[in-house]
Amino acid sequence: MIQQRIIDRTVVGEILQHIYTSGLGVQLTLFSEKGYFYIGQGDKKTPLRGTTIEEAVTHLAIRLVNEFPKSEFASWWNTHFKEVQQA
Repeated sequence: MIQQRIIDRTVVGEILQHIYTSGLGVQLTLFSEKGYFYIGQGDKKTPLRGTTIEEAVTHLAIRLVNEFPKSEFASWWNTHFKEVQQA
């Protein structure tokens, strides 16, 4: 099994900005509740792995890459974070 490497805190904003400007056509709200992070999509609340912003954004990015593998975001992520693997 491949271990998932977590992104560094210093790139959290950059990753969120790339998600925002990537044209994926998704509207997400990232929020924390009782120490856990979730994606809010309309009335749906989807949990992300981890209890730190680094873990949550890593999980969010991997989910988006898997859901939109041919997207501009996936290409950017794979170029810059190819060592980050899904566990």
